[in-house]
Amino acid sequence: MHALKHWLYPSHLAPHVRGRAGLVAVTCLGIIAALALLLLTWLLSGDLEAETAIASAVLGLLLLGITALARSGRVRSALWLLIGLLTSLITANLAGFGLGSPSAAGYILPVLLAACGAGLLAGLSIAAGSAGLLWLFAWLTTSGRYALPYGTVDSSHLTFNAPALTVMLLLSALIAGCAHYQPSE
Repeated sequence: MHALKHWLYPSHLAPHVRGRAGLVAVTCLGIIAALALLLLTWLLSGDLEAETAIASAVLGLLLLGITALARSGRVRSALWLLIGLLTSLITANLAGFGLGSPSAAGYILPVLLAACGAGLLAGLSIAAGSAGLLWLFAWLTTSGRYALPYGTVDSSHLTFNAPALTVMLLLSALIAGCAHYQPSE
């Protein structure tokens, strides 16, 4: 356990940077583990396609690279690369499946990463941008201006899903961003 802790939180980094490096590393490794479980599930169900396995391997390598970047001390770059990668992947999924997909809630990951790793303002900014994307896709799909390639459209995407997800994203940013705030006395 000590070796894992040392690997996640490298002692050669300054203490205030070490925690953020661990945040990036834990997130990347958690996503890799989730990908492995998804691939296993799809393999056992017979739904695994070669393209999915290849894309997952590439994503896993990108995540390992981001982890290495964080461990080397380039934590800010690693953090923002991870936030950008996750936001891009979630947006691509949203473009295919719409707000009816549970993955639309995935925007909470970059919001939490930004709030915990870069502060309240960063978290709120990512939350607002993500909410804007949710509202845009909800409006485009329900108005018929964009046809989803795989998902279905329902009026609740605009009247319930987008508003509910917006509240969750903003509150998550607020909670995580304020968690470490220490008022001066």
